[in-house]
Amino acid sequence: MFTRLATLSDLDAMTWVLIGASPLDPIYPYRFPDRHLYPDEFTTLCRQKCREYLATSTVVVCEMEEDDQEDVVAFSAWDTPIPRLQPVGGMLSPYFLCSQFPSQLRTSSPQTIGHKTRMQAFRTQCATSKQHFFDQPYKSRGVGHMFLKILLCHPAYQRRGAGSALTRWGIDQAAKHRLDTTVFASPMGLELYKKLGFEEVGRFRVQVDGDDEYLEIPALVLEWKDGRRLAENGGCEVGSLDVQSLGTRERGILRIGTSSGMFHGEMGSQVRRVVSTLS
Repeated sequence: MFTRLATLSDLDAMTWVLIGASPLDPIYPYRFPDRHLYPDEFTTLCRQKCREYLATSTVVVCEMEEDDQEDVVAFSAWDTPIPRLQPVGGMLSPYFLCSQFPSQLRTSSPQTIGHKTRMQAFRTQCATSKQHFFDQPYKSRGVGHMFLKILLCHPAYQRRGAGSALTRWGIDQAAKHRLDTTVFASPMGLELYKKLGFEEVGRFRVQVDGDDEYLEIPALVLEWKDGRRLAENGGCEVGSLDVQSLGTRERGILRIGTSSGMFHGEMGSQVRRVVSTLS
C-alpha cells in the first residue's frame, strides 16, 4: 500500500472511487435518490466534484497492488491553513489547472439529477456547522485547523487499511504544524476516527421542512498534541513524506439506525443492509 499526493492523472480513478463508494455514504443517497436512474449524469457530476477537489484542496490518494500493478483505491481531500501541498514536479493550483487543461476542468454540464432542496439544505447546514464547530472557535484562538473534507475508499478495497493510512497522513501533517485535525464523520468513518483518538464535539442535522428523511452528522476533533503523541508510536514511509505510523485505541462502536446513526427515515434501512454486507 502506498500513499501519495494526487495529480491530474488520478482524475479517472478518483471518479471511480467516488461512484463506487457513494451508495455506502448516506449523504449521497440522501441528496441523489434518483442517481441510479441517471448513471451517466451521476458519473459526470462525480467527475466534476473530483476536479474541484484537485483544484482547491490537498488531495492524497492510496494505491494498492492488484495484478502486479498499483491502482488508486481511495482518496482524501484536505483543507488547511498551511500552503497547499503539491506533488513534486506538478502544480495543481486552480489557475494552473484551468489554464493548462481547459477542456477537462472548465467544461461543466448543468446538473439535472438530485433532490435540489435537500442539496441546498446540505450545503447550507454544512457551511454553517463548519463555522460553528471549527472555523470560528479556532479563529478566536488565532490558529487554524486541518479539515478532512472527504475520505472515500472503493468498496472492493475497504477494511484493508486505506482509510487509516489517509487519515494518518493528515494527522501527521497537522501535528507538524501544531494544528488540530477536524472532520464531519460518515457512519463508515466514525469508528475509524474514534479509534484514532478523535473526540466528538457536537452534531448537526440536515432536514428539509416536511421531509421525513434527515442526516445527523457528528463533528470530531483530534488535538495536535494527541496526534503528535500517536505519531511517535512508530514510523512508516508514506509516499515521499516521512509519516509516522499511529497507534490506535478503542473508543466506541459504529451504530447505524434511527437512534444513533447518520441516515434516518425510510432510506436508513437500505443503508444498514448495504453496510451489513461489508461488516
